[in-house]
Amino acid sequence: MMKRVTGFRLSALGLAGIALLAGCGGGGSGSGGAGGAVQTIAFDFPGGPTVAVPPAVATTQLVATASSGGPITFTSNTPTVCTVNGSTASLLIAGECSITATQSGYQGYAAASQSQLFVIPKRPQTIVFRNPGSQALDGQPATLSATVNTGRPVTFSTSTPTVCSVSGSTLSKLANGLCVVTATQSGDDIFASVKLDRSIPIGTEKAPALTFLSGYKDTATTKEQGSVGTYAGSSADGWWCGGSWCGSAVSADGSSFSYFYSIQPADPAGLGAYYGFTMMAGTLKEMAKGTDTLLGVRIDAQAALKFNLAQNSEWLSTGKNAINVDLYLGHYALKDGKDCNVKLRAVVTPTQAAAADYSVGLRDQFTVNEACGLSGLDLWSELQDYPISKIEFSAVNANTTVSSTGTAAPTFTSKLTLTGAISFQ
Repeated sequence: MMKRVTGFRLSALGLAGIALLAGCGGGGSGSGGAGGAVQTIAFDFPGGPTVAVPPAVATTQLVATASSGGPITFTSNTPTVCTVNGSTASLLIAGECSITATQSGYQGYAAASQSQLFVIPKRPQTIVFRNPGSQALDGQPATLSATVNTGRPVTFSTSTPTVCSVSGSTLSKLANGLCVVTATQSGDDIFASVKLDRSIPIGTEKAPALTFLSGYKDTATTKEQGSVGTYAGSSADGWWCGGSWCGSAVSADGSSFSYFYSIQPADPAGLGAYYGFTMMAGTLKEMAKGTDTLLGVRIDAQAALKFNLAQNSEWLSTGKNAINVDLYLGHYALKDGKDCNVKLRAVVTPTQAAAADYSVGLRDQFTVNEACGLSGLDLWSELQDYPISKIEFSAVNANTTVSSTGTAAPTFTSKLTLTGAISFQ
């Protein structure tokens, strides 16, 4: 019994001795070294900057503090990727950079260190590869052209070898079908890789249809959650439509949208009026302010805008029933101190009052109607480089001459109805 008690007392004394040593700073571990009190280092994350284009070198400032208040030194663990001079890190190439902040010991504190590992991103590249459009199936090769903003070389390849082949920048047409060509800039230690696909119809093949909208949720929203807006006015109502003079309707199944404007002037002489409505691309409520609009339909090889339109018979019978069809692109510029988006316009004249399908050629019927002060705009390049974010239908001349109620109390109505999808193909 006495031996067991003595053994217990020795263990207790040993533990007390260890505790005493620890209280005096002995036995330190972790970020502190032996022979001093433990200290910690707070090392701010230094990541963020992309690598610079040689001979320029990107740098970032290193910030670290020790709980002891002692001075910090920095060391690069990956000197081929990044180097350190004082508290400045130089980012040499893209990759993983590892830097250690060290406090070697200060006023009774043990040495301590803390490391940070961060990625130096490559510089992005932008590629421009415009679709040459539909190609006849013949022996004549087509030339492919693409550029990147860095001026680096581009290579072409195809994922549809039974339809077309590619050698250098030459496209050979082998069969009817959709030829998918990829333009690639592979990048390096400085620049990130970038690629862009184009689908080129060969022979009888058509480009796939792109749906701008498939129908209408209600009079203010498309099924794709894009906003719908209407406007009208005349000299008879202060150039603003209110009350029952104008209104919108959507069919029960959401497949059609109608907007009417009926003018009942006291004196029809010299009557003037305007009329129109807008449709935004999916999820868009309005065009972006101060910058490009990124959402919308992006044209590849699609050749035409397609829609189904009906017009009221009175307006049709005036002979002045043409409709402006405007495509608003995501391309933004500041014009005369105001936000502006490049706009393309075609004029369509309905051939009958009843609903009819219309196809409007993108290249041969649309023109640049609003350049926002920019010069040298090419229509096809604009369609390739920016999305179509908004479509507007408006009257070249609203109906102000043919009444539906007789001459005693004339009512001049302008009305359009869209049925089915608005698409590009």
